[in-house]
Amino acid sequence: MPAFKTQLLALLPFPLHRLAAPIYRVRSIESLGPIQPANDEWSSILSGIGPLILLVGDRSTKQVLRNVRGIPDAFSLAAAPLGLLSVVTSLIRFCGIQKFRSFIGYELEARTVPGVEATRVNCGGVHAELSDGYVVRSISMNPMSELVAVSILKGEERELGAVAVKRIRLGEAYEDEKRRKGMPANVAKMEWCLHIIVKNSNQESVDAMVEVLCDAVGISAEERTKLRDTLNLSTGNDENEVDYFTIGKRSTFASYRQLSKDSQESGPSNMSSTFSSIGKDLRVLEKEIASPLTIEEEKQGIPPSPLWDFTFMSTFDAVSEFTTSKKSSRWSSIYIGCVAFATIIMLYLLALWMDNWRVSTGWILLVVGYFGIVLSVLVSAMLISSGCINVSIPSLKHSGWEEGMVASVKNTDSMDVTGSSFFSSACKHQSLEAVWIKSSNFQHRWFASLFTILLVLSFIAHYFGLRAVTWWVATGELGVCILAAFARSISNDLQPRFKEVDGIKIDKRCASTGVIRVSSAKVVNDSKRQRPLTLDARAYSQRTLNNPPLAGERVAYEAAKLCLKEVDSRKLVLGLTGMKLHLTGSGQPGGVFALIASFSNGLLVTEGLAFPTTQVCIAFRANTTDLAAPTSLLCRSVLRQPEWKLDCDFPKGIPLGNVYIFAMQSMLTWWTLSEDRNDMGNLQSNLHWPFILVNMAFFILLMESGEKDVLVALEKAHEGNGDDDVKVAEAVVAFIRDQVKL
Repeated sequence: MPAFKTQLLALLPFPLHRLAAPIYRVRSIESLGPIQPANDEWSSILSGIGPLILLVGDRSTKQVLRNVRGIPDAFSLAAAPLGLLSVVTSLIRFCGIQKFRSFIGYELEARTVPGVEATRVNCGGVHAELSDGYVVRSISMNPMSELVAVSILKGEERELGAVAVKRIRLGEAYEDEKRRKGMPANVAKMEWCLHIIVKNSNQESVDAMVEVLCDAVGISAEERTKLRDTLNLSTGNDENEVDYFTIGKRSTFASYRQLSKDSQESGPSNMSSTFSSIGKDLRVLEKEIASPLTIEEEKQGIPPSPLWDFTFMSTFDAVSEFTTSKKSSRWSSIYIGCVAFATIIMLYLLALWMDNWRVSTGWILLVVGYFGIVLSVLVSAMLISSGCINVSIPSLKHSGWEEGMVASVKNTDSMDVTGSSFFSSACKHQSLEAVWIKSSNFQHRWFASLFTILLVLSFIAHYFGLRAVTWWVATGELGVCILAAFARSISNDLQPRFKEVDGIKIDKRCASTGVIRVSSAKVVNDSKRQRPLTLDARAYSQRTLNNPPLAGERVAYEAAKLCLKEVDSRKLVLGLTGMKLHLTGSGQPGGVFALIASFSNGLLVTEGLAFPTTQVCIAFRANTTDLAAPTSLLCRSVLRQPEWKLDCDFPKGIPLGNVYIFAMQSMLTWWTLSEDRNDMGNLQSNLHWPFILVNMAFFILLMESGEKDVLVALEKAHEGNGDDDVKVAEAVVAFIRDQVKL
């Protein structure tokens, strides 16, 4: 039997033995060879996911867009883009055409919503609020509280006047720039008020006060000589000068009537000089009272009295978190953009060199797509930034400035008269910049839509190009973009936190003294006062009110016209109020006049006549329409006055009709302290009857000024005065005439 058959028969009982490995053979592991990279696995994943990560980064990208102030900031984002999807959606929402907005689901969205996300807009439907000490922007309608930036300058140095005037000039330049760029006048307003208290009047203090008031409202140097002659603000030897106590004795209606009788007995010419001397309150202080230190005081080393107590405050109602943040450096943006751009180009050149400079379709798509992305993002960022109008006020470096915020709360039901709280932060100088969203035109919208399409196509081409080249190009480009985003973020400072400052209260409307020092008032007896007359001078920014004249102002205007025909009644009204007025339109915009007024009595209350014990002087600008309703303009001079005098000798029963004249106590505890709640329109509504005598004197001097534009505007504003107004005016003038005859 052959050997093969013999072996086959032997396996029949044990079939598995033949399959077992022979025991006598040595086992060994064969070599697998070198490990090859799996080009179709993880490298493909990196090259595919890396470009897609460039699409994300919403918050970081919008943060950069908000900080774009020029081409360097935009190039920093374009050279190393991160968050391309946010760039596209922000461009469409803020600048794109309606069809594109509908396509991404923002058909009915207001532009302020993407504006807050991608720009620094802070006015025109956008306001700032304080949340846990930090400034946040909001677009809520009719807010109960809004933040207003406040700058305070106070002290006793004479140089403060020049600093304040410089801020006023910068504010005027800011308003002109707003007007030139098309920003509405009623948004991002800057308002200011200036308050000067001179306790020891002398030639130096009065001259310094006049100079600051004139500079504040734009009265030229040539007009200042006329101003001193009109208001009698000079000091020195004069036979008509009287001391403070004489002024105090003449501050009653009975004294005026007695002076009138004495003047009539001595002749009409003497009567004119007598009434002329009554109104010289600002210039008439005894030399002994207002003189410099005596020899004994100099020997004792007593320091000289301060020139004045000076306070200037300005408000700016366009506030955001960028008000206290430091602007990113222009050079740092250029450096980040250039380094990122150069690094990415070096990556492309290195990969191309390793590929033996073989230019394929993938390389063309890669480079063309990248340059398209850079150009599209650059233009998109600039388009978003150019969708807003930016106007700023340069900051003044001076150690006396104290800057912060005040929360303008609509406290219409509050009876608090202490003022608004002042909040301050570690930021010493605030950036006052108004950013307003302008209306987009057809060209702007289509231009934005064109670069939206270009950005999308560029990214698609760039993505396919990265997939076609070696995997580490996509990874390296992603790393550069992330590092650039990190470098841009570390250049931003931490927003400072605001805290309430104890002991400082603010007049948020700039309608009284700015910084509130008086929260209560009292009536004093002038004869018991042993100090010279205090001068209280105030100046205010121009307000456009356009409030029509109310009944008390209409009656005052008609009565003033009648008084011009009766010399004695005119003299009594002017002498009783001590009204002096300087009006000029020289150097002012069309239809605007600068005024400085001074008066010392004449507020009508139930008990008689009331007025602060200080001599008030107020300077402001106003258009001719607002001069026809002067109550709200003039009443600012008596707000927050600490001490008042009351003349009970003024006869009762002035025939005003069925009107309400409130008591002296109401004047002291509410009406002169409530400007934080009552705006200028409310002050006009409540004080037009108590100010009827002051308004009469004001209208008399306005009509005597000879300014044709003013006369025409007054006549036009009061052409609708009814017969009832004329009858009441005739009764008031008859009442005054009867008092002159007594």
